[in-house]
Amino acid sequence: MKYASLIVTYNRKDKLIGALRCLLGQTRKPQKIFLIDNCSTDGTPELLKREGILDNPLVDYQRMDKNYGGSGGFYHGIKYAMGFAKEFEYLSLSDDDAFFNQDYFEQIEKAAEECPDCRAFCGTVRYEDGTIQTDHRRRISNPRWLKETEVPESEYRHNFVLDTFSFVGCVISVDILSKIGLPNKEYFIYYDDTEYSLRVRSLTNIINVSSAVVVHQTPKKSNGLVEINWKTYYGFRNAILMKKQHSDWKWLNLYFIWHQLKLNVELLSSPVFKGKRRPAMRVYNRAFKDGMAGIEGKQAPFLPGNKID
Repeated sequence: MKYASLIVTYNRKDKLIGALRCLLGQTRKPQKIFLIDNCSTDGTPELLKREGILDNPLVDYQRMDKNYGGSGGFYHGIKYAMGFAKEFEYLSLSDDDAFFNQDYFEQIEKAAEECPDCRAFCGTVRYEDGTIQTDHRRRISNPRWLKETEVPESEYRHNFVLDTFSFVGCVISVDILSKIGLPNKEYFIYYDDTEYSLRVRSLTNIINVSSAVVVHQTPKKSNGLVEINWKTYYGFRNAILMKKQHSDWKWLNLYFIWHQLKLNVELLSSPVFKGKRRPAMRVYNRAFKDGMAGIEGKQAPFLPGNKID
């Protein structure tokens, strides 16, 4: 199986070096590694040069002129990589905090040989402590409003078919990519991968190869108080945009209004929003309004680093 890998990075230079070395050390090496740098300000290019990464002929480093967000990074990265599509059959997608086990692509290759009709694969995402990060592999449990359910840990004893994935370790054939087009760069962050996987699913089964492991170096989710920040806006707004695009349920808008009324009651009464009720009301209601109106792109009050009061 000939494949290339795409990594999108922004201001995580130390993790990036480790992620790149994991790809370069694969038992089935990539034909090319496309590295999209979203205009990092932490000295990423200098470190890549010092570590000799930029001298490696497998690494194609592209530095953006500004931070396009994860969505824009994958948009530009896939668009650029497809210009070299004659050189490989599959393209893998990941962020700079994804550390592939040495045999990740060897395991994907075996699954591809066993299931020649399947044209999209992904692997098991684990935290650094070894536990499975189940929110990366999901199924649609209600097609009307596209409710997603995480695939339970019990199914990771074998390979399984899924509906939606994150961009952490998915591997998609070039022919599928050429048919579905590019991710929606106007999402900025969040749900671009979910929306994209729904397009993939419309053309092929997606198989999780459970023996293929990628370690996601990210903190575990807390069960305590929720955090309200600029990212919250994009997650909520983009979920609405994605559902409106892929659901044909005639009552979807009424469902959204009903759900928003319930959410506002929760924002005003639930203890998990204690001390954060005002910013939560501001973010969620603005995201709801913009999502229902089909407004995309970055929005001035919700830019990286902005504090939500």
